[in-house]
Amino acid sequence: MVVDRTLYDILEVEPNATQEKIAQACRQKSREHHPDRGGDHEMMQKVNLARGILTDREKRNLYDQYGLNGMQSRLENETFPFPNFHNERTVKKGSDIKHVLKVSLEELYMGNTKTIKIERDIVCKNCKGTGCHDGVSRQCRKCDGTGIEMLIHRMGPFIQQIQSQCSLCNGNGNMIDEKNRCKTCFGKQVCREEKLFDVNIVHGSQNGEIIKFIGEANQIPNGTSGTLYVILKQEPHSIFNRKNDNLIMKMEINLTESLCGFQRLIKLLDGHQILIDHPRGKTILPNSYHCLKGYGMPNRNTHSHGDLIIQFDVKFPDENFHLTENQSKQLQSILPSKKQIKLNSNELSESVQMTKYDITEENFQNDHQDNTEEDDEDDDAHQQSQGIPCRTQ
Repeated sequence: MVVDRTLYDILEVEPNATQEKIAQACRQKSREHHPDRGGDHEMMQKVNLARGILTDREKRNLYDQYGLNGMQSRLENETFPFPNFHNERTVKKGSDIKHVLKVSLEELYMGNTKTIKIERDIVCKNCKGTGCHDGVSRQCRKCDGTGIEMLIHRMGPFIQQIQSQCSLCNGNGNMIDEKNRCKTCFGKQVCREEKLFDVNIVHGSQNGEIIKFIGEANQIPNGTSGTLYVILKQEPHSIFNRKNDNLIMKMEINLTESLCGFQRLIKLLDGHQILIDHPRGKTILPNSYHCLKGYGMPNRNTHSHGDLIIQFDVKFPDENFHLTENQSKQLQSILPSKKQIKLNSNELSESVQMTKYDITEENFQNDHQDNTEEDDEDDDAHQQSQGIPCRTQ
């Protein structure tokens, strides 16, 4: 139990957050509140203070035990940027809620409004967050309503005082008699509620983009409500892949289309179609990329569009493709000439036929390993025959 949540609340993290989580929150808050980006200078100073203390394990331990007041008296050589910062009233805040919303690429392209249902804690309306049937809370007699008790540890001649969460009221500061518990929240002070939210997805939104609903997450008595974070998650698309503002798709054409030109209709994400009319004489090579400028995703910041990039797969005829002799001669007259081999009458050669080979990665590695082992055995045998001892590593 920490005695002061102020610095954790600035970074919007829980007191049990990891060092990595705290460092990530510091970077995010620095970008959010930096004066050069229109942020608040005073808030930026608070973020810097939180970074300086919470990212240092020793200082963080002292802060968790004693708060800003206590740790400042124990670090005499440290100068804090806010002399009066620790005198500010710490406002409790309800926990945040993160909700992942699955969206299609079409919705990110054109924009849409989707309704989500969120379950959250709200302050009990029947007892107004007191947890008591009569609406009147009783102050804890052990901690006098502070929620903190002082523990004393003796270590030989030394006495150490440590602040801890009150064991009687669990840090709440109020006591609720069992007979006086609210029958709506059963003394918990909050109730569960389902609420609908309309999420506005702006055209050109990014995968992973976060939409904030400030004050719409969990509520706590005498405190501020947490923030609802809606995270957009793009579902896979059957045709397009997205890379920043560009769209990438694959298109299969045959050999005739590759050499003689082709036409294709492409249906874009907003529903309208575009026609590709590629002329003959401009050969499309296998696994080549071509670009349609300005037909990608919209960018709402630059008011422009990315590009549509097409990766071409040229499908060749099947193995049993047959040409007559006349067709073969006609095709050869059009295509680049074949390489002719002239054999010397004194040279002997053997005519062989090729067969198809399945060059999967596993087969290739096995064949390569077998050849390597054979080569190693030949080298060892050669060295032994020459009287050279084999070296063991």
